[in-house]
Amino acid sequence: MASTSPRSVLLIVLAVAVAISDAQLQLSETFYDATCPQAASIVQQKVNAFVDADRGLAAALMRLHFHDCFVRGCDGSVLLNSTDTMLTEKEALLNKGSLRGFEQIDEIKMDLECACPGVVSCADILALVARDATAKVGGTSWPVFLGRIDGGASFADEVNSSLPERTDNFTQLVARFARVGLDARDMVILSGGHSIGQVHCGAFFERLYNFQGLNITDPSMDPEFAAMLKVQCPPTKPFGFMALDATNGTFDSAYYLDLLTNKGLLESDVALLSDPLGVEYAIRAVQDPMAFLNEFGWAMIKMGAIPALEPYGWRRHCAFVEPKF
Repeated sequence: MASTSPRSVLLIVLAVAVAISDAQLQLSETFYDATCPQAASIVQQKVNAFVDADRGLAAALMRLHFHDCFVRGCDGSVLLNSTDTMLTEKEALLNKGSLRGFEQIDEIKMDLECACPGVVSCADILALVARDATAKVGGTSWPVFLGRIDGGASFADEVNSSLPERTDNFTQLVARFARVGLDARDMVILSGGHSIGQVHCGAFFERLYNFQGLNITDPSMDPEFAAMLKVQCPPTKPFGFMALDATNGTFDSAYYLDLLTNKGLLESDVALLSDPLGVEYAIRAVQDPMAFLNEFGWAMIKMGAIPALEPYGWRRHCAFVEPKF
């Protein structure tokens, strides 16, 4: 019997991942082949330039796709500006002051509108950008299935109940992911997105200085790591920044090694090891980093297929809603 190549297996898994029933989301790699064949290359060139200028943007651009898909589906609603009648997702507590990359998305959209007016959706731009930003800093690439329809509404009050919280335990994380059709394994893999990026020091002050209200450091935290954090993040600097893993700026499986060696930052990260599934996957990711990189791509494709709650149309400007066209 002929063997199946890893590439063939990958494509089969990816095809299954995007076989969704919602007629609004018949996504395809070739969606823009006839209408804007240069779309993917335009996006990739822009992303490469942005990340070359600011490597930290890779995490920010990937994060936009996460925050978009978990609220109202993958519809580009996270990009909308507030209006007199609508306080948008940008203004939510979990997003305001922490999300960035909006200007870069607008610039990409402008180039795409010049090349192919009224064709490429903002939601598709976010999917392409997340893939290209990840690959630019060490991740593997994955096929991006296109054809998402932009939403026309965005509400700040929907964000906090939709996005995972930094204080969530394993059960809460699983429940939040399940609401959008992702399972526990998807959650553990997609948490690996914390391989890149930074977090405000205040996000882990409870673990560092006041664990369970006892004015102590979380005893599960590696003592030397805790001592380093206290130097980098004194109580007077909650808005300082700390890298989310030891290889800040490189997408790899070091995030899971940090967890296994008690050097995780956020409660939600450490919570992965409270369940056998999380422990098993963390060990596997460390032992086989390439498997993690590939599986992250599969999980991103599955997340990127979360259907829009209220599809509206293709927006000509990602920050505003215009009449349908």
